[in-house]
Amino acid sequence: MSVTKDYFKNGNKINFVFPIDGDCVNEHDGFLKDGKLFVKAKVKANDNADIYINNIKATKNGELFEADVEAVGYRNTFVAVDKNDSEAFAKVAVYKLDGASGGYRISVDDNIIFLWDINKNKDTYKSIFENPYLAVYKKAHDLYGATVHLNLFYAFDDMHDFKNKRGAFDLSMMTDKFKDEWIENSNWLRLSFHANTNHPDMPYKHTDRETISRDCEKVNREIIRFAGRETLSDMTTVHWGECTVEGMRGIRALGVKGAAGYFEFNPNGTTLVSYFYPDDLVRYVGERDFWVDTEEDIIYGRIDLVLNTLKLEDVASTLDEIYKNPHRAGFMEVMIHEEYFYEDYDAYIPEFEEIVLTAAKWCVEHKLEGRTFGSVMFEKRNTVN
Repeated sequence: MSVTKDYFKNGNKINFVFPIDGDCVNEHDGFLKDGKLFVKAKVKANDNADIYINNIKATKNGELFEADVEAVGYRNTFVAVDKNDSEAFAKVAVYKLDGASGGYRISVDDNIIFLWDINKNKDTYKSIFENPYLAVYKKAHDLYGATVHLNLFYAFDDMHDFKNKRGAFDLSMMTDKFKDEWIENSNWLRLSFHANTNHPDMPYKHTDRETISRDCEKVNREIIRFAGRETLSDMTTVHWGECTVEGMRGIRALGVKGAAGYFEFNPNGTTLVSYFYPDDLVRYVGERDFWVDTEEDIIYGRIDLVLNTLKLEDVASTLDEIYKNPHRAGFMEVMIHEEYFYEDYDAYIPEFEEIVLTAAKWCVEHKLEGRTFGSVMFEKRNTVN
């Protein structure tokens, strides 16, 4: 269920067309001059207006007024005024993401089977990376510097899509034998809450705050216990990317600072993996790397590509097409789902490892470095200009 709200302030006498409130910018959104980042701010106003943006006189260009405005620190305030109308005023928060340019991340949804395997083999495995699934990401990290983010279920459900039954398992049963190793690798390998179980579909689309908070707390508690607080990420992707505003407030209160989503549309026109946001904002954010909901204090990242929807031979060419959009070229987020790794899964992908490694290799060849969302978004969070 989307929230009815005018995120673009279209009813105001002046409104920003770009950047909008919460926009995140890097050099792909503007230009560098003497090491300083400038973006071309664009506002809509009365034809006879005399517009100034951050005290810079704007030039009329068609229906819009434009001015090159410097983005100074992490958080900037852009203010537009009409010198001919004291009541015409607009203000937006704009975030300068120095770390977002030239980064990439591999995120993975629906994870739990690999933990069942590690726990089952705790007396024989000397390392978590003896698990063949986790070994794929270790290879991506060793070869291409990938950072990897795994969103976890708390428990198995009926596993009806798998031929082999693995028995009852939840995160409270996971061994803490490898906790030190998790912590040692937490600079590139992070874990976070996804959902309680795989089913039902879209479990948080109509959730209350208490339900999702309870589920998130269970997952967080167990991650800290068996993998260390260092491994617990403050970024997630809620299962199906559907959640109420109250639900997002619930997990925000538990320390989740951001979420990833598709910000796309289904063939029938409904939003897809876009949380509770309305169509016009989903369409806008879908063409950006990041956006901040300033009222809810939540950062959203665009998932650029779902790897399990592609054949191996199409991965590089699809990334090429996405990369042509400068507003999505600063940070590349590629995602896949755990279940496609297993031979007994109904939709098993034999080339799973090759697909992951091909995407990571493509990113490195395009001078993108593996980065956590924290290094991009959160480390300068308290810097305000």
